[in-house]
Amino acid sequence: MTNQVANQTENIDIFDPKNITAGTVRQYLDNGNKASDSELAMLVTMAKHQNLNPFLKEIYFIKYGTAPAQFVVSRDAYRKRAQKDPNFNGIKTGVIVENEDGSIEKLDGAFKKKTQVLIGAWCEVQMKNLDFPIYVAVSYDEYVQMKNGQPNSMWSSKPMTMLVKVAESQALRLAFPDMSGTYSEEELPQTESKPREVNGVQEPTQDEIADFDKQAYIEQKKAELSQVKEVKVADVQTGEIINQPAEHQQTLEGIAF
Repeated sequence: MTNQVANQTENIDIFDPKNITAGTVRQYLDNGNKASDSELAMLVTMAKHQNLNPFLKEIYFIKYGTAPAQFVVSRDAYRKRAQKDPNFNGIKTGVIVENEDGSIEKLDGAFKKKTQVLIGAWCEVQMKNLDFPIYVAVSYDEYVQMKNGQPNSMWSSKPMTMLVKVAESQALRLAFPDMSGTYSEEELPQTESKPREVNGVQEPTQDEIADFDKQAYIEQKKAELSQVKEVKVADVQTGEIINQPAEHQQTLEGIAF
């Protein structure tokens, strides 16, 4: 009977949102078993309702310690929701800057001159069934994510892109209220003092990813592997050739070839 249940599970396409259950999320994504039953149920309900795939991180939850889970939807998932609505009629985004003379200017796209100061971003969603577009403007100071008093690596290197994502996510939620209760990751303050877990697995922060030294990591792994590689050892009494991890060879009464 157990084998039959296992075979049935293997035949289910868990990457299809329609087949996702709290059990599959718990088994494959919530490795730390950090989410409560109600949090998993909410995630599964939202995933099925919006046809979002947690395995592709179209929707996921973030937990800081024992705090309640925050449900995060990717910007692409918001767009996916918009595209399937027959009333959706396009979207425009841009940034808001302060010029050298103190005047405020609204620009299209995520581009500005070096002399201009980024102060905000905007998004406009057009709907066929509405007389006026849905418009959102957000402030840079309100959403920039800081580390040690400075913008973190992502907000330092791509501030316009990050802020436009915030504006777009908010505008699309206003256009499609069934997405309320979710946030894009760019909207969430990054709490450096607490470990962050995504779907139950602790993840590095964006700054840790940016500071990651790939070459040093490779050298470290090579050193670790060299400590456990097998070496041939001859037993003094029997003459038998045996394999033994290098880290143990000093404890053997034998001679390494």
